[in-house]
Amino acid sequence: MKPLRQSIPTLLALLLLASASGCANLGGDNQQSFAITLMHVNDTHSRIEDLPGETLTINGVATRVDMAGMPRLAAKVKAVRAENANTLLLHAGDAVQGTLYFSRYHGTAEFDFLNEMGVDAMVIGNHEFDKGAAYLADFIGYADFPMISANIDASGSPELAGRIAPFTIITVGNEKIGIIGLTTASTAVLSSPGDGIVFKEEAATAERYVTELESTGINKIIALTHLGYDEDVILARMVPGIDIIVGGHTHTLLGGDALRDIGLLPAGSYPTLVENPEGDPVYIVQSWEKGKVLGILNVTFDGDGKITATSGNPVLLVDDNFEQIETGGDMNAVDAPTRAAIMEVIDANNSIEVVREDASAQAIRDTYKPGIDRMQNEVIARAGENLYHTRIPGADSLGAGVSFPSGSHIAPHVAGSMLWKVNHGGNRNADLAIKAGGGVRTGIPRGKITVGNAYELMPFENTLVVVELTGAEVKAAIQGGVTTAVSGLSDGAFPYVADVRYIVDAATDPKHPKVTRVEIRNADGAWTAIADTAAYRIVVDSYLADGGDFYSVIGNAAGYRYDTGFTDVEAFMEYAREKGVLNRLDENGVTWQTGN
Repeated sequence: MKPLRQSIPTLLALLLLASASGCANLGGDNQQSFAITLMHVNDTHSRIEDLPGETLTINGVATRVDMAGMPRLAAKVKAVRAENANTLLLHAGDAVQGTLYFSRYHGTAEFDFLNEMGVDAMVIGNHEFDKGAAYLADFIGYADFPMISANIDASGSPELAGRIAPFTIITVGNEKIGIIGLTTASTAVLSSPGDGIVFKEEAATAERYVTELESTGINKIIALTHLGYDEDVILARMVPGIDIIVGGHTHTLLGGDALRDIGLLPAGSYPTLVENPEGDPVYIVQSWEKGKVLGILNVTFDGDGKITATSGNPVLLVDDNFEQIETGGDMNAVDAPTRAAIMEVIDANNSIEVVREDASAQAIRDTYKPGIDRMQNEVIARAGENLYHTRIPGADSLGAGVSFPSGSHIAPHVAGSMLWKVNHGGNRNADLAIKAGGGVRTGIPRGKITVGNAYELMPFENTLVVVELTGAEVKAAIQGGVTTAVSGLSDGAFPYVADVRYIVDAATDPKHPKVTRVEIRNADGAWTAIADTAAYRIVVDSYLADGGDFYSVIGNAAGYRYDTGFTDVEAFMEYAREKGVLNRLDENGVTWQTGN
């Protein structure tokens, strides 16, 4: 951080003060050093209730445990405040979108919890614009804290003009801290900001406001960003004067061996240290997603505003209702000795903690929960006939005497809903979608389709991710999914698709069926062969995007990648409402040739 230029009278006054108090200098470890504990979350995406059955690896065994939830997050925030004199709580954007709470209450529930937790500042994320400028104006009105973004020019928006500050200055322990907000400029195409909103280039904007803050004497500056981890690294290298970047947007888990010890794979260190153009350190942090972790960064500044020490880590917030696989493959609650062994691991690991829910936050949740429960029974569409589900095409015993030569009746609708949502709700211009059969858990009987049916269909609430692959990689992904499913390695890997179709030759070698033709539907509806060297944008759920079900081709893809934040169940519900009636598709993308 660049030292502030003090006037000669000011310097003399400070020297006299230092001499009178017996200090040898003004910087370093003297009375002017300042310590603060920075708490942060990002991409909480309307996750009010906890996430059930998340999988960790403890003592080498897959262990399911509930985690996250606003009452648990609130409890940890309050505990940290009780233990530290100087604290800040920052939210790095995308507080809304992703669960029924947003669908039902349009942001009031989310902001009630953020207010209860005492958020000090929040940057506007792209999903805050999903329902347009008027909704964002409502969110700003709900918040008891500043919602900031320096690179959003809302002067042309009647709803937002004059309502988005570029930065905020917060006094903590008699020290002023400048916090500059930055929102990804791609929000213009990722969301629905509407006319009159302009997103300015992020780095140049940041530099302008760093200079402005420094000119007022502020020498501790945080960039609160919704740009993504890689973009934060670039920002740190380009713009002098930023001390800390608290980021979001890419749902990035940062940390070290403590996270690896419980089966998680951090994408970088916490904090990530980068040098700015002047050779000064910049510390970058991010806190994964959905309130699963609370980032806790302890920082010490010297009298010149330079960071002299950092410590801390993200803390995974869990319940103690552990389940593990028993003989026969079932997940069951652990016995007392196993529970004790699990707790011993957790107690020794500073990146995971069993946290009891906060009573005040529970009370807020309880005011909203009845509306969510009623919504579960809300009718969203109708099934014109029974839509059975099987993971792999062929004869399947579902007690209905039905054969499935082309596989599931409902999974192709799920894949179609993913592509529809991304292209109609997210403006991503995706070309095709793949949904693994194991990500669809049941069929839908003829008659009413309710919200509850949708959540039974896809209980995991995976987000939709757009990944760019070559045509050759698309073919490899489909072939890999078929091979994995038929081999028995994972029958849930079988690929159901939208706007692409393929033939499986299961006649020549039934144990090793080969995908013989892959075609894509063009904008005019015509089918053409996928070109090996062409680039295609493919929609998958976050599980496959991470290489789940052995889809390493997708997990390792090095090109464009964007997590939309939309959940698969949300996409299906909106798609079903749009269609009104769902029937079996005449063309579901899979032709299974057995030679019979």
